[in-house]
Amino acid sequence: MFDSNEWEILLDLVSDGILITDHACNIVKVNKAYERMVNRTAEQLIGTNINDMEWRKNNESSAVKVLETRTPVTTMQQTVDENGKKEFISTGMPMFNEHNEIMYVVNCVRDMTDLHELKRTLEQVKQMNQSYLEELKGLKERAIDLDGLVAHSKEMINVLTAAAKVASVDAQVMLRGESGVGKEVVAKFIHKNSTRTGETFIKVNCGAIPDSLMESEFFGYESGAFTGANKEGKPGVFELANHGTLFLDEIGDMTLDLQVKLLRVLEEQEFRRVGGVKTIRSDVRIIAATNQNLEEMVEKKTFRKDLYYRLQVYPIHIPPLRKRKDDIPYLIQHLLETHQRKRAIQIRIDPDVVELLCRYDWPGNIRELTNVVERMAIICTNNEILTEHVPQEIFGNFHQIVPKGLQEELELFEYQKLKRALALHKSTRKAALALQISQPTLVRKMKLYEQKYATDQ
Repeated sequence: MFDSNEWEILLDLVSDGILITDHACNIVKVNKAYERMVNRTAEQLIGTNINDMEWRKNNESSAVKVLETRTPVTTMQQTVDENGKKEFISTGMPMFNEHNEIMYVVNCVRDMTDLHELKRTLEQVKQMNQSYLEELKGLKERAIDLDGLVAHSKEMINVLTAAAKVASVDAQVMLRGESGVGKEVVAKFIHKNSTRTGETFIKVNCGAIPDSLMESEFFGYESGAFTGANKEGKPGVFELANHGTLFLDEIGDMTLDLQVKLLRVLEEQEFRRVGGVKTIRSDVRIIAATNQNLEEMVEKKTFRKDLYYRLQVYPIHIPPLRKRKDDIPYLIQHLLETHQRKRAIQIRIDPDVVELLCRYDWPGNIRELTNVVERMAIICTNNEILTEHVPQEIFGNFHQIVPKGLQEELELFEYQKLKRALALHKSTRKAALALQISQPTLVRKMKLYEQKYATDQ
């Protein structure tokens, strides 16, 4: 049998709160868990009558109900203290003596606060997910042409919803976001779902055109306008995109002189070719894009404030890939399907690879992801992408080490496997389990290889 000290230890090992009361509802014993739940010590609690406790004003006591019914009873209780509202579930069990009288009531108390809060949070997440699914369903039901635009995260569904709203309005749109997030795809989405969908969509990278040629590229030129000009003249993008959409990427790289002329075209919807006298009307919708801080450029007077407000009628911010990782598995699938159509083959990707790619922050965004997926699809064997095909930069920029013999080559191969497992599973225990080796063996090998090859990396 247990002695009194052992019973004390045993009760304190129980994670639920234990509250023992006598036949008159006086507290005779509590364990450490119950002390933590009510933020009071055993010395403060023992000897107190349940009916005198503050929480009894608005709650039923399992101890009191057990004495009334002589049967096990479960009650719900709520209290409020300096830490906020708490919720408990208490189950009381009667202990009878040889005369069938209740000597004690053992109450098992469980704190339900965190569980209920988790349930409420899950319900909120469920409602939010349902809302996003309904938004996406609504977009599809409106015959929206997604055309490769992947949107499964709440962030991209918000982008898609905003783009769909502005598509039919014909207002100027400013797409903001880091390089490679897919601004051109969103611009094409807006064009294809607008009233101009059957007309021309022209993209102009303002940062790729030399300053000396930018004006003629925009507005065209007449015959003999400058040395080397086409003798028949040439229309500019404003002329070619008439009734369509002109996507001005990297708008922040446009010169101040051209900004003035662009503003005039937007306000008057007319322009002249370089070297020309004839006024040409142009009905063009402008969608601009930039990864620069235009507000700061306006302050520094490197970007005109009036043009900024003219283009910023409907701004849409496209978040970087690291902020919408829910999209990554779907983007990978979309990119693989595109690659498969080009090569007429089927490619399988290991789920561990997808998990690894989802953990990476993708500083180059979708453009970088596209390159990595295509590279893996090319180098994989048997049309199956495995973790060994994931580029080394995903694991931290390993340099090539030339092995000096078979033993070193085997060590480097094992070292790479260990590194990849750690990158994937984030702990030595989980990595060792996945590799089917012991945790001490993994730690020992990693220490050995890092000491041996660290100077070569």
